[in-house]
Amino acid sequence: LRKMQKQLGLEETGELDAATLEAMRAPRCGVPDVGTFLTFEGDLKWDHMDLTYRVINYSPDLDRAVIDDAFRRAFQVWSDVTPLTFTQIYSGEADIMIMFGTREHGDGYPFDGKDGLLAHAFPPGRGIQGDAHFDDDEFWTLGNGLVVKTRHGNANGAECHFPFIFEGQSYSQCTTEGRKDGLPWCATTANYDRDKKYGFCPSELLYTNDGNSDGAPCVFPFIFDGTSYDTCTTDGRSDGYTAVIGGNSQGDPCVFPFTFLGQSYSACTSQGRQDGKLWCATTSNYDTDKKWGFCPDRGYSIFLVAAHEFGHSLGLDHSSVREALMYPMYSYIQDFHLHPDDVQGIQYLYEEPQPLPTEAGSTSTTEEEEEETPEPTAVPIPVDPSRDACMERNFDAITEINGELYFFKDGKYWTHSPFWKSGIQGAFSVADTWPGLPATIDAVFQDLLTKRVFFFAGRQFWVFSGKTVLGPRGIEKLGIGKEAGRISGALQRGRGKVLLFSGENSWR
Repeated sequence: LRKMQKQLGLEETGELDAATLEAMRAPRCGVPDVGTFLTFEGDLKWDHMDLTYRVINYSPDLDRAVIDDAFRRAFQVWSDVTPLTFTQIYSGEADIMIMFGTREHGDGYPFDGKDGLLAHAFPPGRGIQGDAHFDDDEFWTLGNGLVVKTRHGNANGAECHFPFIFEGQSYSQCTTEGRKDGLPWCATTANYDRDKKYGFCPSELLYTNDGNSDGAPCVFPFIFDGTSYDTCTTDGRSDGYTAVIGGNSQGDPCVFPFTFLGQSYSACTSQGRQDGKLWCATTSNYDTDKKWGFCPDRGYSIFLVAAHEFGHSLGLDHSSVREALMYPMYSYIQDFHLHPDDVQGIQYLYEEPQPLPTEAGSTSTTEEEEEETPEPTAVPIPVDPSRDACMERNFDAITEINGELYFFKDGKYWTHSPFWKSGIQGAFSVADTWPGLPATIDAVFQDLLTKRVFFFAGRQFWVFSGKTVLGPRGIEKLGIGKEAGRISGALQRGRGKVLLFSGENSWR
């Protein structure tokens, strides 16, 4: 319990106090909790930067274009701070396959119905690894309620704003109030009384949309599969606009007022329920017809949840920082900005984005740029030039960094470059070049993909990007068990791949 409280950034009381219970009941990501930022065991990441994704199916709660845009923006959250790129494909196998499903949906990690677990994703790798799944029992929105794109009116097709104020009353769904023609409408700002911005909601009275009838009006009754229908229906389809969610009314709109247990209700109510969820009848009398559904709430932002899940798809685990995107519990953020903890985590895996190259042929500089004094180069100064590397009987570690050979011994190192006629240079101070490292280094390697340098000493490792260091961290974070006393060697096996050795054991 204390471990969970620590992970959620709560006071570590070891007791099921009110704050802990509230956190446990909150909507959350379905990836189990295991700092601040964490990466999956072994620092799993993609071995290429140009990733693809494919949306297998869509939620009926939102237009496809809205979902595609939300996913595009969610990936951009991560591409803005890394060299990663994301391209949507429409057939074949993508690096990241995205789907909506309910309950048991084929991966062995079932969802739990509305609320609770919202989505989950798998860390980078082949097959199902990297894929992201969203619970289709949730009500997916952009975080501010039902997303309905209006027609006509004076708002140029803007989306409804729920809730909105009309004649002093609050409305959380389309209404026919104020109209004699029965056309359902909504405001496209928070206050119609002030802004007068509105549009009409999709309905049979507003002519049909799409289909093959060129916008002709519906004809009632009509026959479908041998059954006569007096109103619009969702029979035969798994998508489309719904006014209520769940219940037994197939998305019919609320009817106000309605009668429940002899009482009249002119708005959604939680009466008769112990979970506090708002509902309504979809006929004028629930007592006789028993038709009902849940009233649309603010729902869950598909953009925010997707950005979180895609963090998992890229290799990030949960964070204990409450303000971080990778914190496991959902909360809506109106003006979202990626938290520094998230940035540090993703750049630990993939580095910072590369600067754009200067346009060819451009030689113009500003006066300020011409007067700018360049920073001194980071060429190391030998601390013991009399110590000859060729006289050393052995070294603590040898590796190649940026095309040069590095030899490490007792807190010092030498370098050899094929471009230098003078041969081996040094000895230089390890502490001057990589501050914070111990005197004895057991193994070193450079990640060819990110150019970061990994140092191992005992059961700890450090990761350097220039002078910036992450660590020390325990080697168990790399998936190495207690049987390894220390890492004794490292061998590059191509871009993003390395073999680590300890005695007779090795890890990839």
